[in-house]
Amino acid sequence: MASKEPDTILMIELLSLEHEQAGYQIEVGLTRNVGYARSKLTIDEFTYEQLKALGPFSGGRMRLSLYPKWDPFRNSYYSTLIIMNRAYSETLYFACSENYVNQLLQLKQQDYPQAEEERVVQTMLPSTEPGHRISRKKTKRIGLVALLCLMFACLIFVLPLRMDGQLVDSAEALEEPVLGADSEPLLSVPFVTLAQTISVHNQQAEPTPEPSAPPQEQTLPYEKYELPENEFLYSLPKGYVALSFDDGPSKYTKEIVDILVEHKVAATFLFIGNKVAHNAEAVRYANEHKMSVGSHSWDHSKMTANSVEENRNNLAKTNQALEQITQSPITIFRPPYGAINDKLTAKVTEQQMKVLLWNRDPEDWNVKNPEDILQYVHHADPSGGVYLFHEKKITVEALPAIIKYFQEKNLKFVVFK
Repeated sequence: MASKEPDTILMIELLSLEHEQAGYQIEVGLTRNVGYARSKLTIDEFTYEQLKALGPFSGGRMRLSLYPKWDPFRNSYYSTLIIMNRAYSETLYFACSENYVNQLLQLKQQDYPQAEEERVVQTMLPSTEPGHRISRKKTKRIGLVALLCLMFACLIFVLPLRMDGQLVDSAEALEEPVLGADSEPLLSVPFVTLAQTISVHNQQAEPTPEPSAPPQEQTLPYEKYELPENEFLYSLPKGYVALSFDDGPSKYTKEIVDILVEHKVAATFLFIGNKVAHNAEAVRYANEHKMSVGSHSWDHSKMTANSVEENRNNLAKTNQALEQITQSPITIFRPPYGAINDKLTAKVTEQQMKVLLWNRDPEDWNVKNPEDILQYVHHADPSGGVYLFHEKKITVEALPAIIKYFQEKNLKFVVFK
C-alpha cells in the first residue's frame, strides 16, 4: 500500500547567529514540503562558538547540513555550513555537540501547524474537489482496463492474438499511469488521497482475481508520474524511487542516459537554460531516449531574490530554449537551491509548470569520491525517495551501483511529467 511521508524538511538555511540574555540562538529558515517557515533554536555555547568562528559572513546564502557526522578520531560530531552565491559555493566544517545533533533530529521530526511563524508558500489548495474528481476518473479507467482484459480472455480462443489497439503495448503503457490489476496506480492527487485510492482499489481487487495481464504490463521498467498541480512534489509512495539530475546539460548527459538505458530505467533531467545552446545534442539525446526534461532556471540564480519580471523572463527563456529541441511543452520546474516563494510559484503556474523538489540528497557535488555517494545511498531508506543528483563525474561513476542497489530492493522507478 502506498503511504504519504511525514512533513519533511528539505533544507535548513542559517539566517542569523545571536548571543542574547535567553542564551545562544540561531535563526533558521526551513524549507518543507508544505512551504517555508522561520524558527529560532537555542543552542549550546560550544556549537555557537564553532559556528561563530566560521565568520565573518560576507553575504550569500548559508545552508546547514541536515546530517551531522561522527568523527571517531576526534571523538566528536561535526557538520557543514555551505555558503552559496551566483559565483561559487564554499563548504565550511564545524564541530558540534550531541545536543545540536538531537535538536536537528527533533526539528526534522516535528510537525508544523498550518499557521506558522512566517509562511511564504501555501502549497496545498484548500479544496479537495480536484482530488476526488481525478480519483473517480482513474477508477473508471481501471475498470476499463479490467473489462478489456476480460474481453481478451474470451476472444483468445476464437481470434488470433492482436495488439493493434485493443490492449496497451509496452510503449503506450510507458505513457500511461494506469497499469494492470497487479500494479499500484500512480495518480496526480495529494498523497493522502493517493493512499486512500490505492487502499480501496486493493481491497476491491482481493475477492475476485482479474485475468492475467499481458507480460508487457507486468514487467514495465519504469512508470511515468504526472506531477500534481496543487502542491510541491517531494516524495513518492513506498515501493517507488525516482532519479533526478540537476545542472545539465553537460558533457556527462549522454553517458548518464546510456547507463540508464543499459539498466532499463529512466530519470528526470532538470536543465539550465544558458547551457542549452552549447549542449543542444545532449538535450536532444536525453529527450530521444524517453527521459523527462524539465527546467532548472536560466542561470541557476536565487530566484526568490529576483523581481517578478526577471523571473517571468527567466522561466520563459529557459522553456523556449528547451522546447525548440524537445518539440513539446516543458512542464517541470525545480528551483535552484530549492528556494521558492509565493511570487515565484505564481510565475511557475503562469508558465503551466509544476514544481518538483526532493527528499534524498547525497550532496554529490560536495563529496570527493563515488564511495561517499554510495555510503549515503546505502544508509538512507530509498523507498519513496526522490533523489537529487548532479551531472558530475563521480556521480556517473557511482550510478550503475546505485541503480543495481535500488533494483535489488525491488523498487519501481518513476519519471515525472
